[in-house]
Amino acid sequence: MTDISKAYGLQSAIARAKINLTLHVGRIILDPHDKFMGYHPVDSLVVFADFGDEVALEASPVTRLTLQGPYSRDLSVSEDNLILRAVRCVQHAANMQESQFAFDLVKNLPVASGMGGGSADAAAALRLLEAYADLTEARWHDIAMHLGADVPVCRLSQTAHMTGIGEEVKPLEGLGQLEAVLVNPNIAVSTAQIFKNFDHNMPKDTPRPQKMTGSLLERTRDGRNDLQPIATDLCPEIGDVIERLSQQDKCQLTRMTGSGATCFAVFPDAGTAQAAAQNIAKACPDWWVKACKFGESA
Repeated sequence: MTDISKAYGLQSAIARAKINLTLHVGRIILDPHDKFMGYHPVDSLVVFADFGDEVALEASPVTRLTLQGPYSRDLSVSEDNLILRAVRCVQHAANMQESQFAFDLVKNLPVASGMGGGSADAAAALRLLEAYADLTEARWHDIAMHLGADVPVCRLSQTAHMTGIGEEVKPLEGLGQLEAVLVNPNIAVSTAQIFKNFDHNMPKDTPRPQKMTGSLLERTRDGRNDLQPIATDLCPEIGDVIERLSQQDKCQLTRMTGSGATCFAVFPDAGTAQAAAQNIAKACPDWWVKACKFGESA
């Protein structure tokens, strides 16, 4: 990946890829008196990979965002970009509209891939802006929630248990790391369409509770991703990815993350993960494949 801190001399942060090891989803909130109307309650075990997009910031005469990286072509710089929305929220909350910022984003993650790319980018921008704005933790959390349900957990960027609609984030310490391979068939899927189809199946009112004991792998095995069958119906290539991953030597578990189409597999060590990634990349050269680590180092 490009080392933008050296290239530009900027403050920088890694927007680590968000991985839902489990994702249990409840029925859409339809109560008009509920501030989260239109959202779905979730119960998810979340980890972060040891790589991601790269975000850099410096004070500037004007606020701007420049894009580079292998997936920058799939983005546009518009007022709806989450990084620029994050800046406007912080400027308003801290009464610092006169302060302007230049952001550079290296887009390494596929877009609309279920790895929280846009949310992680916005969360990284918020972390960088903390050096410029004196806000309470509660205010930072409110800004993160205003930007999106995944932004609070991405702002933490640590292994966590995520509940509510994403506003409740509990850090989980001491669970270590998993060796893994991430694969995306280079197909973007519509999160909105997946949730729409999910709602047609009349899910339970509340999501299945996440097991909160045992190792990271044991907790993962105990759960599932409720969106995976729906996403696979819309994008059959997800099933192809799961099958290809499950065929790799010593694969311990395979699953889709988020709303897809990225899937992951867990392996007992870095060597088997690297071998699996090489095998898949060779057999499927049009796919995005990455061997990595999930979680926190000891």
